Amino acid sequence: MDIKTVQHIAKLSHLRLSEDEMEHFAKELSSILSYASELDKVNVKDVQPTGHAVAAHNVFRADETARQADAEHSAGLVSAAPDKEDGYVKVKAIL
Repeated sequence: MDIKTVQHIAKLSHLRLSEDEMEHFAKELSSILSYASELDKVNVKDVQPTGHAVAAHNVFRADETARQADAEHSAGLVSAAPDKEDGYVKVKAIL
């Protein structure tokens, strides 16, 4: 990687680098890029693409209807509300 490219990257990153730092990072970035280019040599012909490193699965529980006890409990809470309508607690609009 040349100094001009390092200057461009530094400008995009809003970094102020000295000449010595630019030379140092030019060598470092070249080394990193050459190491990353080793991945081009890996045979991935039979490897399936993946979107996640670990097999992901749905961790949420299935929806279940409320049990009768829950419905009775909810009805008790609604009946204790100061203002209600059609089995729901009525509140003032906030928008």
